[in-house]
Amino acid sequence: MRLFLLGAIIVFAILLIYQNIQHPHTRHNTALDRLQHPLDTRLRYRIAELDPRFGLGQADLLRISQEATDIWKHGTGQDYFVYDPKAKLAIHLIYDQRQDESNQRRQQLSEIEQRQQHWNEQSQQVQMLKQQIDDKNSQLAAKKMQFEQQLAQYNQQVQQINQSGGLHPSQHEVFAAKKQDIQQHMWNLEHEIAQFNQQIDQLNQQVDALNQLNQDIDVSIQQYNIRFQPRLFDKGSFDGRAIRIYEFQSEDDLRLTLAHEFGHALGLQHHNDPHALMYPMLKDQQLKNFQLRPADIDLLHARH
Repeated sequence: MRLFLLGAIIVFAILLIYQNIQHPHTRHNTALDRLQHPLDTRLRYRIAELDPRFGLGQADLLRISQEATDIWKHGTGQDYFVYDPKAKLAIHLIYDQRQDESNQRRQQLSEIEQRQQHWNEQSQQVQMLKQQIDDKNSQLAAKKMQFEQQLAQYNQQVQQINQSGGLHPSQHEVFAAKKQDIQQHMWNLEHEIAQFNQQIDQLNQQVDALNQLNQDIDVSIQQYNIRFQPRLFDKGSFDGRAIRIYEFQSEDDLRLTLAHEFGHALGLQHHNDPHALMYPMLKDQQLKNFQLRPADIDLLHARH
């Protein structure tokens, strides 16, 4: 019996050593789990603390964490993780000032986007007004030419009448009507020109307001970029026993942050490829439908 127990202990010790070398992430599982599942090299994890101020439920976090582990599964063709409510490795979502900062970041970005949308709407109105003014300018130019021709004909007729000895009494009423018609056309043209000038003033005011809004947006973007630098992955951490997440901007952001910390749990360090999951900053990675980069795979192979 003693020999059997000694042999079992030796076999188990050899198995642990083998797992530590070939599958170093299994050391984060409990010894009992490794004893009960000697051939299962998946890293077991559970959800522990979840601050309700994040607005997520347990089911939401479980789904997102599984999607995070799927990034490694789909990128390597191997299952490295499994959820286990009794696991040693625990995920904690801890709300602190970093999440407040993230909320402010989202709010300010939303305000910038709203102002950009307002700028687009105002720009469209300015373009429409400019087109109306261009059309009106063409119409006024044609009316002005027509009036000048009409006035020239009238003056020519008056000159001919004066040269012929004056206006016959029977023509007084006709020429008086022509003169009144020319004056009415002149008044109408002057009125349209005045309205046209008002439209130009309105356009200039809208262009000034649009330029001012554009400057304000540029200032807001500069202030945003200064205040909110690319987000370090230290918003999450892994210490060998727990993954702690302190802030995220969206489910996509949380998913990638968890996947990054799962990478550390697998024993991976950071990489200098800015598009890699294991790059220390979340900046240039594709948040939606992210796929492991060759740099991430190389880190995984190099850990052995």
